[in-house]
Amino acid sequence: MSRRLFLASLPGLVAPLAAPALAQPAWPTRPVRMLCGFPPGGLPDVYARLLAERFQAALGAPVVVENRVGGGGTLANEMLARTDDGHTMLSTSISMTAGAALRAGRLNYDVMRDIAPVSGISVVANGLFVHASVPVNTVEEFVALAKARPGTFNCGSPGNGTSPHVTQEYFKLRTGVDMVHVPYAGTGPLMPAFLAGQVTVVIDNIPLYMSHVREGRLKLLAVSTPARWPSAPEVPTIAETVAPGFDVRAWFGLVAPMRTPEAVLERMNALAVAALNDPAVSARIRQGGAEPWPTSREEFAGFMRADMERWTEVVRLSGARVD
Repeated sequence: MSRRLFLASLPGLVAPLAAPALAQPAWPTRPVRMLCGFPPGGLPDVYARLLAERFQAALGAPVVVENRVGGGGTLANEMLARTDDGHTMLSTSISMTAGAALRAGRLNYDVMRDIAPVSGISVVANGLFVHASVPVNTVEEFVALAKARPGTFNCGSPGNGTSPHVTQEYFKLRTGVDMVHVPYAGTGPLMPAFLAGQVTVVIDNIPLYMSHVREGRLKLLAVSTPARWPSAPEVPTIAETVAPGFDVRAWFGLVAPMRTPEAVLERMNALAVAALNDPAVSARIRQGGAEPWPTSREEFAGFMRADMERWTEVVRLSGARVD
């Protein structure tokens, strides 16, 4: 399947380019901050630095990346929500909406009230991986085995409120399997535990694990997107096998404080869309196994609202919580 056909099959992910602002604001008047709530090396950080480089070249002004790590991204989210200088952005991910659903009533900010969507950055499939020792080769076989052995499979994640965690909860809800969630402090400590068989199942961004699949240490049974993923077209989807309509796309996006002036938000969006449509930038994103996702502000806002509603319902029905 071509990337164009693949992306066209994902409702709401493809949008026309944002219209240019009628007048360019006198912005920036000081260095711009690009916050990131995750450690260096992860995709939110990679995208923060990639966009900061492009923004700085376009603006002729400094754009400085700041990693404010803590609380599964909530530390940076709260910092952003309280900022009103008009010169701050945040490279974020699905953890913003999923984490807010899991921590409802426990945060000092409101994602829908305090944070302004600027543009999507990329989307990537999550894969259902099992350790090579698990005696299954298809997702149907895994579901049957997990149902026959309830509570015996440990499903690892890189943390509470992350895309892998909420995808795992959604998978359990849709298939009726019983797995024990084991959160780790990031993919770094999760990976060796998974390879050693200390956890036997992981649902996570597929690019991170494919080298181990090729080496035979892990098995990729299915992907979480509604259509097969371009970099692994031979792997079936969860939707076409055990849970019709299953649709989880790990997404990454750019946001700003809600109090940012409208003209500045439009300028931020125009810069992001231009950067993401640059062939060199698109190629770098695809090399990492993701697909570029430039959007209008309106489309991204609608997507975030729907995502927040979906994860709120998953948390309610599944009883998922921050351990």
